[in-house]
Amino acid sequence: MTDTSAANGRRVAKNTLMLYIRMFLVMGVSLYTSRVVLQALGVEDFGVYNVVGGFVAMLSFFSSSLSNATQRFLSVNLGKGDLHEARRVFSQSLALYALFCLLIVVAAETVGLWFVKAKLVIPPGRMDAALWTYHCSLAVAVLSILQVPYMAAIISREKMSFYAYLGIGEVVVKLAVVFAILFARGVDDLKLYATLMLLVQAFLFLAYYGYCRRKFVECRYRWLWDKALVRELGSFISLNLFGCFAWTAGVQGTNIVLNLFFGPAANAARAISVQVSAALLRLTDGVMTAVRPQIVKSYAQGEKEYMFMLVERSSKYAYFLLLLVVTPVILNIDFLLRLWLKTPPAYSDVFVVLMILDGMVAMLINPLWFVANATGHIKRSQVYGRCFILVVLPLAYLIYKFRLLSSPSWVFVLLIVSDLCYWAYSLYDIHRQTGLSYGRYVRNAVWPMLAVTLVAVLIGGLGLLLFTSDLSRLFGLGSVSLLAVLAAVWFLGMKPGERTVAVGYLRKRLGK
Repeated sequence: MTDTSAANGRRVAKNTLMLYIRMFLVMGVSLYTSRVVLQALGVEDFGVYNVVGGFVAMLSFFSSSLSNATQRFLSVNLGKGDLHEARRVFSQSLALYALFCLLIVVAAETVGLWFVKAKLVIPPGRMDAALWTYHCSLAVAVLSILQVPYMAAIISREKMSFYAYLGIGEVVVKLAVVFAILFARGVDDLKLYATLMLLVQAFLFLAYYGYCRRKFVECRYRWLWDKALVRELGSFISLNLFGCFAWTAGVQGTNIVLNLFFGPAANAARAISVQVSAALLRLTDGVMTAVRPQIVKSYAQGEKEYMFMLVERSSKYAYFLLLLVVTPVILNIDFLLRLWLKTPPAYSDVFVVLMILDGMVAMLINPLWFVANATGHIKRSQVYGRCFILVVLPLAYLIYKFRLLSSPSWVFVLLIVSDLCYWAYSLYDIHRQTGLSYGRYVRNAVWPMLAVTLVAVLIGGLGLLLFTSDLSRLFGLGSVSLLAVLAAVWFLGMKPGERTVAVGYLRKRLGK
C-alpha cells in the first residue's frame, strides 16, 4: 500500500470513529423520542404527522439530486486541488437550490395541498392540525434543501468532527423538544411538535451555514449563472432527479398506499418500523459517509484498484456491523417493542423486521452508487435501475385495489425484491463502466456476507427452540447470536491478511 493510500485509510478510520460517536448518540435519542412522541401524540396523530410530513418529502425528492451533484463535483475538484472551480460549483449549486425551492413551494401549495385535503385519510377534527403540520414540514423541506450544499462541502472536505459535534447538538435540541411536548399544557400537541421540529431544522441550517462560510473559501457564495456549468450540473442533476423521484415514489409512496387502504394506524406502525430500521442502519453511516469522498477522489486520481478495494470492504464490513446488531433485535422483536412502546401499533413487529431486511439490501447499493457518481455516468443507475423501485408504488396500489393480497406487510416484501434487483443491476452497471470483476466482487464481498448470514440464521433458528421465555431470549439468545456472528465474521468473513491488520490495530490501541 502506498503512503497516500495508507494516509487515506487512516483518515477514513478516524472519520468513521467520529461518525460512530455521533451515530450512537443520535440513535439513542431517536429511539427515546419516538416512544415519547408516540405516547404524547397518540397513534392517530403520530400517523397523521408521518403521512403528511412524508408527503412533503415526496415533493422535495430532488434535494438528494442536488446533494449528489454537489458532493460529486466538489470532491472531484478538491481531489484535483482546484479551489476556484470548487467555489464555482458551490455557488452555482446554491443558485439552483434556491430556484428548486421556489418550484417546491409552488407545487406544494397547489397540487400538494389539494391532495392532502381531498385524498389523504385524516381523522375527523384533525384537518386543521394536519394542514399546520403540512406547512411546517414544507418549511423544513426548504431549509433542508438549502442546507445540502454546505453538508456536501463538509463531507467533501472530510471534516467529520464538526459533523459529529453538530449531531450531538441536534440530539440535545431534540431532547428539549420531547420535554416541551411532555410538559406543555393547553396547546395542540401535533401543532407544537411540527413547529418545534421546524425550529430544530432552522438551528441546523444556521450552524452549517456559519461553519462552512467561516472555514471553507469555496462556500463564500457569489452570484453565478454560467450556462456551461449549469448544463454540466443540470445533466447530472436531471438524471439524479428522476432517480430520486423513482425512489421517493416507490418508498415514500407506499406510506400513502397504506393510508388509503389501511388508515393512519398503519402509518403509525410504518413510522415505528422506519424509526427502528433507520436507527439500526445508522450503524453503517460512519463507514459509508467516510468512504464516499475517498471513492470519488481515488477515481479522479486514477487509483482504480484502491477504489475497488474500498467498494468491497465497505460493503462487507458495513454489512457485518449491521448483522451483529440486527440479529438479536430480530430474534427478540416482539419483546423489545413491548418493552419500548408498551403497546405498539398493530403490525409493528412484522414491519420492523421487513424494513430492516430491506435496509440491509439497500445499504449494499451505496458503494456501487458512489462509483457511478465518481465516473459521472449515472444514467443507467438512476433511470433504469431506479425503475425497479418505482414499480413498487403502482404494483402495491393495484394489489390492494383489487384485493389480491390483504396484509399490509406485502408492500415491504415488494420493496425487498425491488432492492435486490436494483443491487444486481448496479453491479452490472459498474462492471461495464470500470471493469469491476463480478468474480472478484462475489468472492471478496458477497460470499463472506452469505456465509456469515447463514451462521446467524442457523444459530438464531436453533436458539428460538431452546430459549422460550422473553428474558432468556433477550439475554441468552442475544448473547449467543452475537458471539456466533462475531466468530463467523472472524473465521469466514475476513481474509488472513485482514485478520492480521485487525490484530495489529487492536494491539496498538490496547498498548496506549
